[in-house]
Amino acid sequence: MNPLEEIMSTEEASKIWGVHQDHVKRLCREGKVVCRKFGKTYILEKNQPRPSAKKVLIHS
Repeated sequence: MNPLEEIMSTEEASKIWGVHQDHVKRLCREGKVVCRKFGKTYILEKNQPRPSAKKVLIHS
């Protein structure tokens, strides 16, 4: 198997997950997805689940 088939760019992740590319980059910076940074570029593991949006509960 080609190891390049196991990784994706932030652009590809944004299309697969249905979120903006900037959001994917934020997830990378915050350590919420499996990725590595090479220079200014994030490379993500392809076979990881879509990150879920966490709901914030506000108590009055």
